[in-house]
Amino acid sequence: MQFSGKDVGQIHYSWQDFIKNQEFRLQEIEDEIAKSNYTPLAEKVFRFLHVDLQQVKIVILGQDPYPQAGVATGRAFEVGTLKSWNEKFKNVSLKNIVRAIYKAETKEIVKYNDLVNNKLGQSFHVLSPSKLFSYWEEQGVLLLNTSFTCEIGKPGSHATIWHQFTENLLQFISKENEQIIWFLWGDHAMKAVANIPLEKENVISSFHPMMCYERENDFLYTSPNCFEKTWEIIDWTGYRDKKTTELKQQYLF
Repeated sequence: MQFSGKDVGQIHYSWQDFIKNQEFRLQEIEDEIAKSNYTPLAEKVFRFLHVDLQQVKIVILGQDPYPQAGVATGRAFEVGTLKSWNEKFKNVSLKNIVRAIYKAETKEIVKYNDLVNNKLGQSFHVLSPSKLFSYWEEQGVLLLNTSFTCEIGKPGSHATIWHQFTENLLQFISKENEQIIWFLWGDHAMKAVANIPLEKENVISSFHPMMCYERENDFLYTSPNCFEKTWEIIDWTGYRDKKTTELKQQYLF
């Protein structure tokens, strides 16, 4: 992984105390995962450590990096190989995330293909998939997986390796920034914070975006959804808030 707690100078100061206390554990993790061909790339595993924790407004908690080579970016749910929404891709969770954002803006639910072919660029605008997640992060959205690596082609293969580190990390985040809103999508995310005393009003939970059906507490069909509830906090499309125009220009095609 070529990373250790010794590289504190590369980390935003808001994480330094945590990393110093995890140095020994990180070395054990590095030694263990080095035995396998893992994803994402080493330099992307801990990219969240460059974010100012005190400026984080929302944590989106995923499970595992995408297990395909070159796809995981170190941000939960971001597809690193995807440059345009018009490209064909199989990551259903990301498609439903875009559908949920569209619903938050329009109050309508449409199929992904209809959204891309008939709405996108016309009645609906959203930054490209290669820019959107970076833009969210700039605004204070932390996109974490509970496992920071997995063996290529083997989802969940490093879950045990990362378990204690992640538990400590989530505890640290909750104590250092009590105002954070937590998006918990699916049982795995909910279990990951089960031992953390989060304020009820700071938690928005639902089923995982991988599978959306007309049912109670569904990620897409439940109204209002997580993006709608935080619409005034985060510019989820990159086009809503005129005040962010200058920042947005950095992320356009």
